[in-house]
Amino acid sequence: MKLHLSASTVIMGLCLGFLAAGEAQAASFTFTKIADTSGSFNSFLGKGIGGYEPISATPAINNQGTVAFSAFLDAGGKGIFTGNGTTTTTIANTNNLFGSPPDDPTVGYALSELGSFSINDLGNVAFEASLESGGIGIFTSQGDYGVIESGFTSVYSPSINNPGTVVFLETISRFFGQTRIRTSNSNFIAVTYTCLPYFCPPAAAGDFRRLSAPIVNDAGTVAFQARVYQSDGFLDDPDDNYIDLSSGIFTGNGTTDDGEIITNTIADSNGAFNSFSDPSINNSGTVAFTAVLDTGRSGVFTGNGTTTTTIADSSGAFNSFFGTPSINDFGIVAFLAGLDVGGSGIFTGNNPLKDKVIGTGDTLFDSTVQELSFYREGLNNSGQVAFFASLANGTSGIFRADPIVVEPPKDVSEPASVLGLLAVGTFGATSVMKRKQKQ
Repeated sequence: MKLHLSASTVIMGLCLGFLAAGEAQAASFTFTKIADTSGSFNSFLGKGIGGYEPISATPAINNQGTVAFSAFLDAGGKGIFTGNGTTTTTIANTNNLFGSPPDDPTVGYALSELGSFSINDLGNVAFEASLESGGIGIFTSQGDYGVIESGFTSVYSPSINNPGTVVFLETISRFFGQTRIRTSNSNFIAVTYTCLPYFCPPAAAGDFRRLSAPIVNDAGTVAFQARVYQSDGFLDDPDDNYIDLSSGIFTGNGTTDDGEIITNTIADSNGAFNSFSDPSINNSGTVAFTAVLDTGRSGVFTGNGTTTTTIADSSGAFNSFFGTPSINDFGIVAFLAGLDVGGSGIFTGNNPLKDKVIGTGDTLFDSTVQELSFYREGLNNSGQVAFFASLANGTSGIFRADPIVVEPPKDVSEPASVLGLLAVGTFGATSVMKRKQKQ
């Protein structure tokens, strides 16, 4: 899901945090229930197909405030759905054929399992699914699909942008092991080192060893996390303990030079960083990720290949960061973090009071939040945040945090006007420069 700017979303984005009387105040949100276990849904947790989907709930939100989520049903089976707090729509489920024409419900794909998914601003959802007949495919809710594979090839971890391009991982296991990031128009963004049948040639410096789930923006730029060979040599350790491997965050759009795919390095472990989460990316090409530093500290960062910015780190009130953060087109980053004082929450900056969206121990729909889950498509341009929460009353669900828009008074005194200017000044546009590196 990738994002577009508008005047109204700018106003809502600014209301994510504010200053009053010179003191930090908690951000103000109302909350919308998208779906919970008090109705026909049994659970929103559980591991999907493939080895790349988190075992926690991973709701995704688009700029219209529509939230995509997966759930197990009380009646049995699993489905992928969208909701806006008023209506819920079934995208696909394992109890019915997918892609059936209106006049013939007996035709379509029988799905045995559903995996990760992505949503764009048109409400089109891309998802991975296993077929009862065998094989695995990438589908969209418009009824088409990127690819269906069987036998020794698997596809998973899709991401869809507003033009409708779907990017996903593809693994080929017959005779040789290769993973590649592929698009629905058959471009390749990155390819791992390949072991030929009966012979593994030396790995070359710059070859990718492992690729993570990709994410694509509207310009077709794909961000991903990978491990990379730093020098030439034979692969002799299948457990990835190769002496000269590094890890990093990269982007690419399928550009080639003499047949070699070109990628850009956003950050890697050759400097202060040690390891990385999967990334998210906005339409300016700025990438957000969590990372562990060589010092042992961790944090949330953004980068564009030229500069790296710290959004929050464990030197202050936070002690840990979970999963993948989400970045919108204003450069605002939302993330899930643990606190030194205990508990965890979803935040949009380094101040756990001013920048908090919701935390464990908070009241939500007449109960108390016990657990939270958040993923890389969880924030939109309006500052709305989609998340999973389990509550003390025994229910759990998918929720949306909606920032409260505060209308300024018509007759503003001079001090208040100064504060308003300061609030607007806290949000700057991020300029992006791309630096290409041949891998």
